[in-house]
Amino acid sequence: MYNNLLLSIKKGVFIINNNLSLRFSKIKEKIKEYIKFNIIGTINFVVSQGLYLILYLYFHINYIVAYTITSVISITASYFFNSKYTFKENHYTLKKYILSILVYLFEYSLNLGLILLLVNKFSINKAIAPIIAPIFSTIPVFFLMRLVIKNKHKKDKYIKG
Repeated sequence: MYNNLLLSIKKGVFIINNNLSLRFSKIKEKIKEYIKFNIIGTINFVVSQGLYLILYLYFHINYIVAYTITSVISITASYFFNSKYTFKENHYTLKKYILSILVYLFEYSLNLGLILLLVNKFSINKAIAPIIAPIFSTIPVFFLMRLVIKNKHKKDKYIKG
């Protein structure tokens, strides 16, 4: 009886250790993905902000129009780079691309609202406001993009890439 109890305790400890190890492994993987997401996002952000500043300051395009143009380019680049490098998903589908556009439209709307608030309410410079706004949208966009890209559907039609 004592041996059975000891064996049961050992099995329980083993199961708990395996569960904790598995949970830690999943958390560790999400942290790695979040870091990669931010690296890609930072590079994409720097490039898109450079383009935004060129459009706004050099070509004198309205700041909202310039932001919209750079957002369209940035959304497309984000989908492909995050699929491949962050989430290790090489099967690009039209459905996932459209869903990622919806995620980034959410981000665009959130950021645009923040930009308008920063410019009109707090008198932040129009060249600086778009740099501040994404600070508030990164975390929800990461989890939404992870959901979109990692979600597998058998009926999806793949885009060659």
